[in-house]
Amino acid sequence: MSMLSADKIKEILTSTDLKKIVSDSETQEKIKAGFGKSFEMVKEQLGDNWQDVKSIYEMSFDSMFDLKTEVKYVSLAALAYLISPYDLLPESKLGALGLVDDVAVLLFAMNYAKPEIARYAEFKNEQQKELDALAQLKLSDDEAMA
Repeated sequence: MSMLSADKIKEILTSTDLKKIVSDSETQEKIKAGFGKSFEMVKEQLGDNWQDVKSIYEMSFDSMFDLKTEVKYVSLAALAYLISPYDLLPESKLGALGLVDDVAVLLFAMNYAKPEIARYAEFKNEQQKELDALAQLKLSDDEAMA
């Protein structure tokens, strides 16, 4: 069994200790602060999956979206691992090769969260439709007032 097996990643990302850590607001602020830079480092290695990883980030912090609790923990844990300087394969010592573990963890989280990612896309579409409808109403009201 490899060090980065899906079972091992799941065991770590769903552990009670990690759930406590990622539930902490300070940890969540660190994720928000470090995501952009860390994401840019792995974006190319993610290939076509980069948008799903970005969705994981967005839905994890979207207070309007009712993300399943277990998926939120796994997503936040994967994002925390991405920004953490403490890796199984540290980038500071291995350069680009050090991104392999980060990508593996993100791909696991993306697959774990796949149904929620699809549900989030639908949620965002509905929100956009509502905004468009409101904008159209305002435009109609403005035209009627003129």
